[in-house]
Amino acid sequence: DGTASEIIDGAVAMAHRPADSALAVLTKLEFRSDKVEGSTAGLAGASGSTALDVNGNARSSRVIGSVSLNLSPRTHHDDQWLQRSEFAMFAAVRYSFDRLQNQKLSATALLGGFDAHVALGDRFEIGGNATVRYMPNDGVANFSFGPSAGLVPARDLLLTIGYNIAGFRDRDFSAARSTARGVFATFKAKFDTSTLDFLGLLR
Repeated sequence: DGTASEIIDGAVAMAHRPADSALAVLTKLEFRSDKVEGSTAGLAGASGSTALDVNGNARSSRVIGSVSLNLSPRTHHDDQWLQRSEFAMFAAVRYSFDRLQNQKLSATALLGGFDAHVALGDRFEIGGNATVRYMPNDGVANFSFGPSAGLVPARDLLLTIGYNIAGFRDRDFSAARSTARGVFATFKAKFDTSTLDFLGLLR
């Protein structure tokens, strides 16, 4: 029927996480593009579901730059070094250059976030998170914040459940931060050179 869609998603990232440092840094530069032609709102395109839900032709291209800082200070207790707290900061900028039918649109979005977690024993932690998104073109700001609790079910695994009292939705940042209002859950796993020893692949 002439309907076509195109999805492009590429990224370059760099991580700096020395084994003897409490500070870790991750930077990422991404390019994302969604294009539809002859589409009908609510229906997936030829190449699958895109970020666009419109009638007719549209294209959305975004360049996103972000940096994450993670600080896990160590304390000495019973002749061993322990990490009992974690603080993280996230900053990002997104520039969108879109086209809807024959109309060109562009916009900039700034995002900043902060997380703090404190351990209660060996398996539990409590904390909270806050995020703000500001759109300079419109002068509009959105906020997301709420408490969270974490559980370590096994070594190098962390399950976090939280609740955002206020929130907003942003598809481009949903993988980096949970900003939607309501309950959310995240799962983290630590991998290193010893994680896959049981496979006998690393020698």
